[in-house]
Amino acid sequence: MTVSRDRILPRDEPIASTTLAQVFESESINLHYNVRAESVWQEGDEVHLMAGENELVGDSLLIATGRRPNVEGLELEKAGVAYSAKGIQVNDNLRTSQRHIYAAGDCIGSYQFTHYAGWQGFMAVRNALFPGASKAVTNFVPWTTFTDPEVAHVGFTEDQARKIYDDSVMTRVWSMDKVDRAKTDNSVVGFIRLVYRKNGTLLGATIVSKRAGEAIQEWILALDYGLTINDVANSIHVYPTYSTANMQLAAEVSASRLLSGVYGRIIRGTMRLMLSL
Repeated sequence: MTVSRDRILPRDEPIASTTLAQVFESESINLHYNVRAESVWQEGDEVHLMAGENELVGDSLLIATGRRPNVEGLELEKAGVAYSAKGIQVNDNLRTSQRHIYAAGDCIGSYQFTHYAGWQGFMAVRNALFPGASKAVTNFVPWTTFTDPEVAHVGFTEDQARKIYDDSVMTRVWSMDKVDRAKTDNSVVGFIRLVYRKNGTLLGATIVSKRAGEAIQEWILALDYGLTINDVANSIHVYPTYSTANMQLAAEVSASRLLSGVYGRIIRGTMRLMLSL
């Protein structure tokens, strides 16, 4: 596999990229970084690819070139709808330059995910036909890369969070080898990583695990509705499930916060006093 960057999954946390790369390498999938395909040819049943100084040989070739909005042929100029190479221009409510026309999904650029397009389609109809208007463009778009293990993410990465909140940003990781369901499935490779503020406000979450796409939903709701990590820790989770790891990590973060600072010193001092009686 050739990668034009220095790591796979460039939008995800670096630790997620490293973990998945290690899994690939353990499965004899070779990764070649910072190279571009220069030429391709076929000899018999073999496909040859020249990338930098490497000649790669295989029996098939998959090319991932990305996507761009396809608005050709819509005659948007005649409708007076503004657009560019990045897609149709809309405001936060998905309204175009024409007040009676809305656009949603891949045609407006930004995150090109089926679930984001479906959600925006619903919001566009709601904003077009009913009173009031709801924001339908967000930076907190979740995604899952359906590799094995899956890689799921929502919210800020650590680097993004530190650019806004600086030193108040905290991180915590919970390994999947601590999760009973992962052990019974023999699928302990992976982790959950939270990015949060010192006051317990959640900023982002990344999960590398089997069924990560399902387990991330809890953190999506937490971000959407302003729940704290403590709220997740206090919620009963069905055992044994992969989502139990969410509660375990949240509980560890909450306990750590409880036992730190002035309040923590008071608790520890009280406990020592009680034990000495």
